[in-house]
Amino acid sequence: MSGQLLAFIGACLAVIVVPGPDLALLLRNAAVAGRSGAAATASGIMTGNTILATAAVAGLTALLQASGPLYNAIRLAGATYLIYLGVRALISLTRRDEAPRGPENVPARPQLPRGHAFRQGLLSNLLNPKVAAFYLALFPQFTLPGVPTLAQHALLAALFCLLSLTWYVLLIAILGRVQTWLQRRKVQRTITGTSAAALIALGAGLALQN
Repeated sequence: MSGQLLAFIGACLAVIVVPGPDLALLLRNAAVAGRSGAAATASGIMTGNTILATAAVAGLTALLQASGPLYNAIRLAGATYLIYLGVRALISLTRRDEAPRGPENVPARPQLPRGHAFRQGLLSNLLNPKVAAFYLALFPQFTLPGVPTLAQHALLAALFCLLSLTWYVLLIAILGRVQTWLQRRKVQRTITGTSAAALIALGAGLALQN
């Protein structure tokens, strides 16, 4: 059992750490609204993870993948949302250039309500069908001897969510330590522009996926 758990943890870490839409969005919101924006975004992402993990345990993700039209509808909705967020981030760059400057030529930080950041993280996660497919593909590959299937999937889902939560806590702690650096105009522009391009590219890739 310990070998299976270690293998599962390794697979989870590989998926969690690899950059994707969630990370691009979190970094963009961190540049826009600092640590509080990043924390709210991560809370939304984790809520989405928990919902999808619960759905996977209940077998709902299998039904989603089996239904081609529904899967494609969610895929296109997710792609559209990612592109929308990316375009909004690019537009914010031009608006930020016109914003009044604070001390040391730092532009006034745009307001990003925590509720908006939370909703963005939640929708980014829920509208990505690859996350649901990940749960469906990963769970059957690991077996825990002597543990009923339902309890086994529930344990693996809980472990994945715990690892994800640990990753985001560490990431937000790091962002908190470099918050002053994140407030620099050039850094904000670089992170916002890069994350915006990543969101648009990921959205386009998701839309064109067969």
